[in-house]
Amino acid sequence: MTVEDETPGAGSAATVTHQGRVEAADAAQPGDSPARIFNRRVSGATAEKFPRSVRIVRSLDYQALYKTSSKIHSPHFVLFGCCNTLGHCRLGITASRKVGGAVVRNRVKRLFREIFRRTLNQIPNRFDMVVNVKSGCGNVCYEDLRVEFLAAVKKLADRYPG
Repeated sequence: MTVEDETPGAGSAATVTHQGRVEAADAAQPGDSPARIFNRRVSGATAEKFPRSVRIVRSLDYQALYKTSSKIHSPHFVLFGCCNTLGHCRLGITASRKVGGAVVRNRVKRLFREIFRRTLNQIPNRFDMVVNVKSGCGNVCYEDLRVEFLAAVKKLADRYPG
């Protein structure tokens, strides 16, 4: 039996168990991950993910891209890209130790994933892309990287018309 919570502004449902206990619908359930618990508690939370289907993960895919794709040079990264037959874009990111320590490399990779995820509607649906980060990229802000990335993707799309 489900009963709506009568507390003003609470907006969550409660479940009454057969023992008469009341459990909140947003309470943690056995087996829930921390992210699932958080998303359940935050009303209107959307899943903004970077799923495996849009990532380039296999070493063979990286090697094939390096051999057969177009290379676009940018001040803070090099973009390798070519067409695929999957019907959606995929992204791979590499950052060597020349970029900085682990904290800097991971920050740069998070920035590129976020840029890719938020601008996916501006990218043609047929590219596999690998971003090789250059050494000065750790000091660049999100907006500058976003503009630079979109310009590089536009150049890539111009090389593969149709």
